[in-house]
Amino acid sequence: MVNDQIMLLERAFLNPQAFPNKYYYSHVIWASKSSDQATFPGLADAYTSALETGDWDQVRKHLTIVVQAVESAASTLEAV
Repeated sequence: MVNDQIMLLERAFLNPQAFPNKYYYSHVIWASKSSDQATFPGLADAYTSALETGDWDQVRKHLTIVVQAVESAASTLEAV
Protein backbone atom coordinates (compact mmCIF):
# COMPACT_ATOMS: atom_id res chain seq x y z
CA MET A 1 0.00 0.00 0.00
CA VAL A 2 2.84 2.40 0.81
CA ASN A 3 4.59 1.60 -2.47
CA ASP A 4 1.38 2.31 -4.36
CA GLN A 5 1.07 5.68 -2.66
CA ILE A 6 4.66 6.57 -3.50
CA MET A 7 4.11 5.58 -7.12
CA LEU A 8 0.93 7.66 -7.38
CA LEU A 9 2.63 10.56 -5.60
CA GLU A 10 5.43 10.63 -8.18
CA ARG A 11 2.99 10.29 -11.09
CA ALA A 12 1.09 13.34 -9.85
CA PHE A 13 4.11 15.47 -10.77
CA LEU A 14 4.21 14.27 -14.39
CA ASN A 15 2.41 16.48 -16.87
CA PRO A 16 3.28 16.07 -20.57
CA GLN A 17 1.19 19.16 -21.39
CA ALA A 18 3.33 21.41 -19.17
CA PHE A 19 6.19 21.58 -21.68
CA PRO A 20 4.74 21.39 -25.20
CA ASN A 21 8.05 22.33 -26.84
CA LYS A 22 10.05 19.77 -24.80
CA TYR A 23 8.47 16.41 -25.62
CA TYR A 24 11.09 14.46 -23.67
CA TYR A 25 10.37 16.32 -20.45
CA SER A 26 7.28 16.11 -18.27
CA HIS A 27 8.22 16.42 -14.58
CA VAL A 28 6.79 19.59 -13.08
CA ILE A 29 9.17 19.85 -10.12
CA TRP A 30 12.54 18.34 -11.12
CA ALA A 31 14.53 19.44 -14.15
CA SER A 32 16.90 17.39 -16.23
CA LYS A 33 20.63 17.67 -15.59
CA SER A 34 21.02 19.84 -18.70
CA SER A 35 18.61 22.49 -17.38
CA ASP A 36 19.73 25.74 -15.79
CA GLN A 37 17.18 25.34 -12.99
CA ALA A 38 17.15 22.30 -10.70
CA THR A 39 13.54 22.72 -9.52
CA PHE A 40 10.31 24.00 -11.04
CA PRO A 41 11.85 24.36 -14.52
CA GLY A 42 8.72 25.57 -16.30
CA LEU A 43 7.94 28.17 -13.68
CA ALA A 44 11.56 29.34 -13.51
CA ASP A 45 11.85 29.64 -17.30
CA ALA A 46 8.54 31.48 -17.52
CA TYR A 47 9.58 33.87 -14.75
CA THR A 48 12.90 34.64 -16.43
CA SER A 49 11.11 35.26 -19.71
CA ALA A 50 8.49 37.46 -18.04
CA LEU A 51 11.16 39.66 -16.49
CA GLU A 52 12.55 40.29 -19.97
CA THR A 53 9.30 40.63 -21.90
CA GLY A 54 6.74 41.74 -19.32
CA ASP A 55 4.36 38.93 -20.39
CA TRP A 56 3.28 37.11 -17.22
CA ASP A 57 0.74 34.74 -18.81
CA GLN A 58 3.20 31.83 -18.93
CA VAL A 59 4.10 32.39 -15.28
CA ARG A 60 0.43 32.13 -14.34
CA LYS A 61 0.06 29.00 -16.48
CA HIS A 62 3.04 27.24 -14.92
CA LEU A 63 2.09 28.32 -11.40
CA THR A 64 -1.33 26.79 -11.97
CA ILE A 65 0.28 23.58 -13.23
CA VAL A 66 2.51 23.38 -10.15
CA VAL A 67 -0.38 24.04 -7.75
CA GLN A 68 -2.52 21.38 -9.44
CA ALA A 69 0.34 18.89 -9.29
CA VAL A 70 0.91 19.51 -5.57
CA GLU A 71 -2.81 19.24 -4.83
CA SER A 72 -3.03 16.04 -6.87
CA ALA A 73 -0.02 14.60 -5.07
CA ALA A 74 -1.51 15.49 -1.68
CA SER A 75 -4.75 13.74 -2.56
CA THR A 76 -2.89 10.47 -3.17
CA LEU A 77 -1.65 10.33 0.42
CA GLU A 78 -3.73 8.43 2.92
CA ALA A 79 -3.05 7.18 6.40
CA VAL A 80 -1.55 3.71 6.31
